[in-house]
Amino acid sequence: MKLVLNNMTYHDCPVEVRERVAFAAEQRRYMLRKMHAELAVSEAVILETCNRLEFYAYAKKDFDCSGFFAELIGQVRPGAVDAWTKYSAETSGIDVVRHLFEVAAGLDSQMIGENQILSQVKSAYTGSLNCRMSKLVFHRLFHNAFRVGKAVRTETNINCGAVSIGLAAVELAKSKIDVPAITAMVVGAGENAELVARYLLKAGLPHLIMANRDTQKAQAVASRLKGAQVIGLADIAARLAEVDLLISSTAAAEPVVTYEGVKDNLASRDRALLIIDIAVPRDIEAAINQFECVSLYNIDDLNEQIHRTREKRSSEIPKARKIVEEFTDKFAGWMQSLDLVPVISRLTQKGLELAHSEAARYAKDFGEGNSEKLKAFAESLVKKVLHGPISFIKDGGGEELSTEQLQGVDLINKMFLSQDEHD
Repeated sequence: MKLVLNNMTYHDCPVEVRERVAFAAEQRRYMLRKMHAELAVSEAVILETCNRLEFYAYAKKDFDCSGFFAELIGQVRPGAVDAWTKYSAETSGIDVVRHLFEVAAGLDSQMIGENQILSQVKSAYTGSLNCRMSKLVFHRLFHNAFRVGKAVRTETNINCGAVSIGLAAVELAKSKIDVPAITAMVVGAGENAELVARYLLKAGLPHLIMANRDTQKAQAVASRLKGAQVIGLADIAARLAEVDLLISSTAAAEPVVTYEGVKDNLASRDRALLIIDIAVPRDIEAAINQFECVSLYNIDDLNEQIHRTREKRSSEIPKARKIVEEFTDKFAGWMQSLDLVPVISRLTQKGLELAHSEAARYAKDFGEGNSEKLKAFAESLVKKVLHGPISFIKDGGGEELSTEQLQGVDLINKMFLSQDEHD
């Protein structure tokens, strides 16, 4: 069996490509169900954020995971296969473990040390569990990733300063416009949008409008913020005349603010409108930037704020990487403990040592001439007792063990062999 990662991230793939390979929750569930039906794939997790799409798998060594993932993407988004093939990369073995731990720690994020990625990793794991695609290996792998994320954030100052893309967007806005003297509109009502709204209010924003398709959800956010007005998406164009800043972060599959939808409102506008789109896929049609009054930025334009934060946190990165390496080494050791041949050898050796010890202990009770017979009897008894568990974990042969066999190996390690480490 092998650990495999196929992914595309912001490092090499621009937002206009990432948005073409973005999936709704139901599409991710569909792909996980397809993986569940593929016998060569034992476990799988799909991690998708605005900056990455990652397929983690525990599969048979000779299985073409890369081709399989491309096929799944083609079933869900046929037009995205070429982009995925061009920009995705494959990683295997312990490097997959290290990468996941770095992701959970915020070390691979656009905003180094951001907190939101850890909850996104947890959500991806939960989605896998719901589709029965996380078992022994991924249960341990992802729970270790959660521990890494927590350890890095509590034992280092990696998340000092700006801690999210939302805050980076607000920092960009503050560098371009006098936030305490304007009216702003936040489009969306999810976690990112609420964070943006909170950061704007903290920066002194006097007037806030929240727009969302589900106005009840937006109203719930507004009630927590106290003072925000709520409108539906259909009302955005009509309210633009009041707005100096618009920051958008929804999970919509298509743009929520289109050129055709706002052209009449912006064509004759005589004051500046700053728009920051941090959604992937993008919420704002790029053509809107044609209007002289509009300055449009997307998630890839936050580099200055991100660079400033990275400089603040650079001294903490080595400490965080040390934690990642410690957890990676421990996980590698656990994976090695699942190797079949050493486990059988150690179990047999331990059983024979016990047989010889007990035979020697009782030899005097059976007379001098019977010690070898007693030893042979003890060996035979131990072999018969061990025959069942050894046959179970050997059934199927080689390294392509089922999840049940891996669980058996892990249980044997815990019950019979782990105490050897403390002897």
